[in-house]
Amino acid sequence: MREDLLNELENEYAAQRRKNEETEAFRRNKIRNEYPGIDALVREREEMIFGTLHRILKQDAEKDAFPEKMETLNGKIRELLKENSFPEDYLAPVYRCAKCRDTGYTGELIREPCECMQKAYLKKLREKIGLAGQKTETFETFDENMIPDEINPETGFTQRQQTLFVRKQCEKWADSYPKPPVRDILLNGKSGLGKTFLMRAIANRLIEHGQQVLMISAYTFLQMARKSYYEAETGVQELMEVPVLMLDDLGAEPMMQNVTVEQIFHLLNERQNRNLSTVISTNLSLEELQKRYTERIASRLCDPKQCLVLTLDGKDLRRIER
Repeated sequence: MREDLLNELENEYAAQRRKNEETEAFRRNKIRNEYPGIDALVREREEMIFGTLHRILKQDAEKDAFPEKMETLNGKIRELLKENSFPEDYLAPVYRCAKCRDTGYTGELIREPCECMQKAYLKKLREKIGLAGQKTETFETFDENMIPDEINPETGFTQRQQTLFVRKQCEKWADSYPKPPVRDILLNGKSGLGKTFLMRAIANRLIEHGQQVLMISAYTFLQMARKSYYEAETGVQELMEVPVLMLDDLGAEPMMQNVTVEQIFHLLNERQNRNLSTVISTNLSLEELQKRYTERIASRLCDPKQCLVLTLDGKDLRRIER
């Protein structure tokens, strides 16, 4: 996935450079055809540059005088452009990023991704995993005031306290990756308690740390798995290989005989054999998971040595009046 996104970005940067060149050519031709006075100064500047380079090669250039002459000439060009209602930098090189000049990379001997490309990559990655390119669901934007703070007599804790504990555990896990205390996370609890929010917060934190993440719903996974099985498609292979897979809403997918349980077991088994992390959210209780998916899957999801099980309980946050 990383290589595909980088190739896509490099193609976009190449297209932007072509667009820049077209803009520069248009502006230069406009000045050449409509403003001969400015054009004459531009030609003089070009001749001065090339002439100086030629003399430098011959080692007889007046090096000390060149900067002053060039600045005087540039000043005249800027003044004439301004007098004719053009921006002073109208004939300057066109690019969006001054650091990399729309190459996407900085450095001469050692090329490194420019800050603009890094941001573009993260945006594409978020879009790829279903975060819509925006960081709206993060640990930083988590608002505990939205959560009821009344004591639950059955647990002795408030819903807010329980959710804050789960949030802290999720953030700790994300910050410790790629060496988390346990490989996987299972977030379970009824609908509307913030499981998907926390999952996306984990994804955003991992992306910030440069980790590869992929997020899909269990329903989408099942569709991909069926297509892979019946049509020999290879798209599901990426789910087996991505370092962190986010599988949202396990239990909402249709239960198809000889398909659903087998495909989910195959996914979990493959990823665990490769020691890859899987973060799962489900509305099902641990007992319901075992009943729906059999003991062999439930045992993999609930093994405390391999999976951090975090349970949310309380009122549906989407139904609480503000």
